[in-house]
Amino acid sequence: MAQFQLSGVRKSFDRTHVLKGIDLHIAEGEFISLVGPSGCGKSTLLRIIAGLEDQSEGSVRIGGDVVDGVRPADRNLAMVFQSYALYPHLTVYNNIAVPLRMRRLSTLQRAAVLRWLIPGTRETEDRIRSDVEDVAKLLGLKDLLQRKPAQLSGGQRQRVAVGRAIVREPRAFLLDEPLSNLDAKLRVHMRTEIAQLHRRLGATFIYVTHDQAEAMTMSDRIAVMMDGNIIQIGSPDDVYDDPQDLRVAEFIGSPKINILDGGVIDEARGLVFGSSRFAATFLERPGTSVRIGVRPEALRLANAENAPFSGRLAHKENLGAEVLLHVEIPDQRAAVIVRFDHGGAREISIGDAVGLTCSPEDLRIFGASGERIKAEVEARKVAHG
Repeated sequence: MAQFQLSGVRKSFDRTHVLKGIDLHIAEGEFISLVGPSGCGKSTLLRIIAGLEDQSEGSVRIGGDVVDGVRPADRNLAMVFQSYALYPHLTVYNNIAVPLRMRRLSTLQRAAVLRWLIPGTRETEDRIRSDVEDVAKLLGLKDLLQRKPAQLSGGQRQRVAVGRAIVREPRAFLLDEPLSNLDAKLRVHMRTEIAQLHRRLGATFIYVTHDQAEAMTMSDRIAVMMDGNIIQIGSPDDVYDDPQDLRVAEFIGSPKINILDGGVIDEARGLVFGSSRFAATFLERPGTSVRIGVRPEALRLANAENAPFSGRLAHKENLGAEVLLHVEIPDQRAAVIVRFDHGGAREISIGDAVGLTCSPEDLRIFGASGERIKAEVEARKVAHG
């Protein structure tokens, strides 16, 4: 296992600044996900950690050692790509055995004709076979060792790629969107497998994905990246419940958070939306326009005539155990999505007037530039928590 320390890491391609000063500490045995939209710099950052790219500025430490300029092979990190990168002409057994043979056998011992004439080859191959079979058993591949990649499903190929990484006993695993080529059902299954594998191995995992569901379900911590910066890092619960930036709030969560325009801080520093006022004290100056964020599951039905948010039901999504209601509220850019259990939404029909309410503590308030604005009572709770 290894810990990582990234300090002031920047990367530019000509005049394009891809990474703009990344500071990040990753603890031993941690599962951390770098998550963000395409082009945010997350894969470039992973490649810099692996040694496949050189940073323009800053330094990378692994286990306390500065590795700037150290070759990828000498960093003892295992990387798993979305393309699997398996040798199509080799069996599963030989694909997994490749890194062990490269490390433990000499050039002559790897030669097809002479290898068995060289002392020690057979003993080394026996140890390699034992190690490969142990990994295959761990990943449920023992009955597939003589198959070639073309005879495997997508999930099986992904497990072979992971097995080839495990067998090396690396200091850490770097995974670059390894599930993006799988169908939706298999992605869910593989998320569970990777999370369980991390718990069994206890190794450091650095995982890159644009899929926030993958990051939420597997990670100890999430680093949300936008435009070459890490804009928030924390546990999945912290990032979901307490987003510090509007971009984080909108990126994390499915369905995404509802954002309503038209909130104003009044003279008493409370929040006003339309004819409703929420009892909270904000530090912003009176008259400040704000945007209101509220998660779909935080909203409740209320009398449409005096509810803080009211409109008409435009669409219902029946997902079986739950229903998503799409409520069109006047002067808002998008419909408000509400998550209900199936029974609670059964009596509501398309076109009905719908009133919605929520607790003040469920509101997430953002300023004009997207920064989070907290109520004074909430800030005091955090300071003394």
